Amino acid sequence: MQMATLSRWTLTYFACALVALMLALGMIALGYGYPADDLAAPRTLILVHLVSIGWLSTLMLGALFQFLPVLVGRDLVGAALAPMVLFAILAGLACLVCGFGSLEGWPGTSGEMLPVGGALLLAGFALAAGVLLATLLQGVDLNLPAGFIALALLSLLMTALLGETLASTLAGLVGGAFSVAMITDGLPLHASLGLGGWLTLAAIGVSYRLVSMFLVAPERTGPRPRIVLWLACVGLAGLCLAVAWLLLFNLVWWPLPTLSGLLALTAVAAYLADMVALYRTRRRASLELHMLAAIGAFAMLAIGAAALIAARWLDQDRLWAAALYILALGWLGGLGLSMLYKIVPFLTWLECFAPLMGRAPTPRVQDLVREDQSRWWFALYGAATLAGGVMLLTEQASLLRLAAGGQLVAVALVIHQLVRARKLANLPDPWRNHPRPTLLLPASRRKATS
Repeated sequence: MQMATLSRWTLTYFACALVALMLALGMIALGYGYPADDLAAPRTLILVHLVSIGWLSTLMLGALFQFLPVLVGRDLVGAALAPMVLFAILAGLACLVCGFGSLEGWPGTSGEMLPVGGALLLAGFALAAGVLLATLLQGVDLNLPAGFIALALLSLLMTALLGETLASTLAGLVGGAFSVAMITDGLPLHASLGLGGWLTLAAIGVSYRLVSMFLVAPERTGPRPRIVLWLACVGLAGLCLAVAWLLLFNLVWWPLPTLSGLLALTAVAAYLADMVALYRTRRRASLELHMLAAIGAFAMLAIGAAALIAARWLDQDRLWAAALYILALGWLGGLGLSMLYKIVPFLTWLECFAPLMGRAPTPRVQDLVREDQSRWWFALYGAATLAGGVMLLTEQASLLRLAAGGQLVAVALVIHQLVRARKLANLPDPWRNHPRPTLLLPASRRKATS
């Protein structure tokens, strides 16, 4: 394995992401957004961006700042820019939320905050993409996961650019036929680039590496993973061409995004087959909890993809809502939570006990958490997420609130376990009295084997 510097800001990214997730789930539990409001209503858009930017994008960037150097065997270029990226994203999200709130009549807010928020987000994401792409280019022999991450970062830039254009349109800075086309056709493209491009491609790239590492399985080689990458590449090109067509002619040539969707579904099927193969070829006999929980996330990807096909065929708001809920909170959110359950103890172990290897007994990474307790919280999260999707499909608003409450409780209990891991509270003697790391920031920049 290459030596990788512990990112000083990764845990801060994770903490901010989890706060955004808790806030979003709490708002859903209180009846905020769809189905009480329309899918494109400001209250729904607030929820969507809390999940997509606050939770998923912040989580993914924190993970990439830590693990991309491991993928390419080089230190992170511009690591000192990580706090600037985080500040820009959080400030941009706050402005965006207030801008949407102004459309609802929130006091002290203005529609002009929408383009300001979009500009801050564009700056933050562009800075992050620059850091990560520069690190990728330092790699001597780029591997398959790095290819997915490169595509994901290009999708992130396109998503942010289109998002800033939409924000300016909603603020009334752009008018005429162009504004109508942006609201009507630009919003679906923005969502496709964000959820299907940036977040899903990044998750696929990271999971190809982490799943094989955590399962002690051979990394996937051969034609199938490369087919997944090329299908994703062509599908992303189709979406980018659709955006260009929209900007030039104020309309979308729908064969382009339709073809992209078909390619994406084929790529998802091949990717899931690869994940099944990784589980079957693993050398680790018994599965740890995070890898069991990841199976639920992969199942949510299959369910969400099937729901997307039905939504595209029938074009009903409730089908779109159910599909996006399962994909965002079940597939991406579930995979994120399951990986956090391993990554946080893993980083804690690297910081506290890796320097003692060969000189003194050390605990295992899984000793830092209580899997016997936490398996119930992951089961609750998965069941509540699936129930939430069903409640959106059947438009049962009160039961959706109950399901979101179940998700909120599950996430809070998983966070409790992660905090205990950082405090070394689950370790038996003599390791319990080991000097504890700071809760959110690693105490040093020393290198550790990753």
